[in-house]
Amino acid sequence: MKSSLVAVVAGAGAFYCTTDSATTTPGPMPGAPAPVSQAATNPQTLCNGTFSNGTQINISNPQPLGEVPLPTQSFCDFHTFAWNQFLYLTQTVQDPNDSVTPTKPRFLSYAPWYNMLLANGSPAPGAFPGGSTTLEVGRLDQKQAGAGQDALVDVAGQIVLYDIRFNPPFYDAIVSKNFYTQAGYYAFCKPKTPSQPFTDCANPEQVWMPWGDGTAMGSVELKSAWRQFPGNDCPADQMYCAGSNLGLVGLHIAQKTPTHGEWVWASFEHVANTPDCQPGNSTPIDTQSPLGTPWSFFNPKTAPAGVMQTKTCGVTTASPQCNLDPHKGTGFQQVNICRTDALPSGGASSANCAVTSSTTQDPQANSPGNVSCLNATVRPQLTGVWKNYEHIGTLWTKHTQPPDQDFWIETFQQPKPNAPMKVAVGFPNLANTTLETYLQIGATAYNPNGSGLSNANKAGCFGCHNPVAQDTDTDLTHWPSKFDDLTKPRLRAKK
Repeated sequence: MKSSLVAVVAGAGAFYCTTDSATTTPGPMPGAPAPVSQAATNPQTLCNGTFSNGTQINISNPQPLGEVPLPTQSFCDFHTFAWNQFLYLTQTVQDPNDSVTPTKPRFLSYAPWYNMLLANGSPAPGAFPGGSTTLEVGRLDQKQAGAGQDALVDVAGQIVLYDIRFNPPFYDAIVSKNFYTQAGYYAFCKPKTPSQPFTDCANPEQVWMPWGDGTAMGSVELKSAWRQFPGNDCPADQMYCAGSNLGLVGLHIAQKTPTHGEWVWASFEHVANTPDCQPGNSTPIDTQSPLGTPWSFFNPKTAPAGVMQTKTCGVTTASPQCNLDPHKGTGFQQVNICRTDALPSGGASSANCAVTSSTTQDPQANSPGNVSCLNATVRPQLTGVWKNYEHIGTLWTKHTQPPDQDFWIETFQQPKPNAPMKVAVGFPNLANTTLETYLQIGATAYNPNGSGLSNANKAGCFGCHNPVAQDTDTDLTHWPSKFDDLTKPRLRAKK
């Protein structure tokens, strides 16, 4: 690290980030908050904790943001926004709705999906959060995203569990519209051929989740991944443990904002989850994780010959070594997992921290480097187990998108009449190794969606979360798919 950069990072919280002309908003959108005054500072060129309007992340007392700060909304701003929201959502709060773990991260005080969505004939849910917020093993899912509904097995042979939660605006919108039962939702949707999870609706009227006023947070959906520790030995000094038998390994944050109706998608992981598939990046293959502990989802002892020496684990059909088919008989097996869309090495290097213009139409605009810079800047300032989590990427669409307007996404969807085309940017192929393990870009050694939906160009949140060919009323989220878990026996993977 160059000495001049060290001085900036270490100096009194003076974090800087510049603008990106290609993402500059031409003016406030209807209903958007008034632009924040540009700070009277010199133009900045480093992406390490300050928004382009001059405001900074408050590490010790993070405040929620209802919008990626205006007026510029640079690529760097979105990644900084993601870190800010993570800090706020993991901040410790007292939760009166949890008698088991009343002191917990804020996101776990939000409503679990089964408090919001009920079986047909049920009375309306109570006021947010609609009941207990305790994270219970028996209420969690064992299936991942994607058509394959696959499971992830850790190095100890335990299946990873998944939780979905919603914040008050999202919860209140579903309940107030009587969408909390499948019958209530279908009464509005009027589907010709009901089919979960992507029911096409005959009703052309769209349902848009609340997007807030730019100050208060709009709708937020959170998906989390948990390792099981049946011996009640969750390593509380290494990761956040819910009780003594569940450890947090992955967290998705999706937030709807006034200027980004496509939602802003951000993902975080525990640093000991998996190494990178290829050498030369931030987390190379090694016998131990960066914490000096065993990996959660990669076992050096079972890695094929040459993997440890070359620090390369093949993931293509031509060289299948990692990210293999997890199926074994009627159940699932442990396979070695690595990250294909890796972050660059170098931490807070000048190259990583540089904010570049996207005038060259680069859909990433140094996003991987900027995320590495932010991780290297923010994580050392954290205390406790949260310093062991890192941001792996943010996804949104280029320029702005009204929160109540249909659109289609280039690469991920065919053109849709009378709707604008949007380009996925930041991390177009964003995938969390614990939540979309087998949907990572390039991980074609096993493709749960088959050859018709290749990971080579369809990996990423918008591979599933995008407007389908017909009108649909879920606003890019798939909450109606959870009704299946209320009407059918829950899909349970068997080891």
